[in-house]
Amino acid sequence: MGMTVLPIQASDLPAVGRFLHEGLAKRISPEAWVASLSHRWADNQPNHGMQLRDGDALVGAICAVYSDQIIDGKVERFCNPHSWYVQDAYRHASISVLLPLIKQRGYHFTMFTPNPKVAQVFQGLRFKLLDDGLLYSPNLPLAWASRRAGFVEHRLERIAAVLSDVARAEFEAHREIPWLQFAAFGVAGDACLVIYKMGLWKKMRCALINHVSDSGTLARHGQLLRQHLLVHAGALVSRIEARFVEQAPPLAYRTRRTQPKLVATSSLPDSKIRDVYSEVMALDL
Repeated sequence: MGMTVLPIQASDLPAVGRFLHEGLAKRISPEAWVASLSHRWADNQPNHGMQLRDGDALVGAICAVYSDQIIDGKVERFCNPHSWYVQDAYRHASISVLLPLIKQRGYHFTMFTPNPKVAQVFQGLRFKLLDDGLLYSPNLPLAWASRRAGFVEHRLERIAAVLSDVARAEFEAHREIPWLQFAAFGVAGDACLVIYKMGLWKKMRCALINHVSDSGTLARHGQLLRQHLLVHAGALVSRIEARFVEQAPPLAYRTRRTQPKLVATSSLPDSKIRDVYSEVMALDL
């Protein structure tokens, strides 16, 4: 029958999940692959990526996460390709799986977890590297007098009530993902959502901050968050991407991210490209 490239539809997800588990990442279960592609983050989701078939056999796939994001009051449509895998015997046809996905019109495209060789391919297709600045900062205790002026909320059942509409939607879209942790902080009328994971940096517990809903609030009230991460999460250090912040936290150590992150957009600056609604959140990476 020959090779064909087809959209991945919902009915294809179990087979795609098994394929990626067996060929790309065994530590991610087939069920986890399926769950990562089953979030309804866009009103119009044309596919879940593309698949390469040789007759009835699945021999290649690239996943895609779609989202509608409110940026500066406007709905922006995103397509987030990830997890591009083609069996060795069919590597010559790899590009045929990718091109129909990134030729779709009307989207900003992001890819946050490519290996270096894949990143080079995407750069050849007019993707550009995002700012790779990283900031590590100590989570210092906060004086009581300062702490009384603001709040930090980490209880899932109460976070939504203190957030604005856009941040609340971001929280609700991700709150059921078990490896993510959340905090809302600030003062009344000036609150920020943070989504983070826990990790290690130089053998110290580190809060790996993946999303900040408002960089201005972070600049004004970030010490509330750092105090919370120290006391509640036991994180001596926080890591955040430089593009998410307006000013570096006190005593921040600046370095560079080794994981390439790419974007293809004609209108959005790096500071508006966030890790929410992507494989960074949907998979336990």
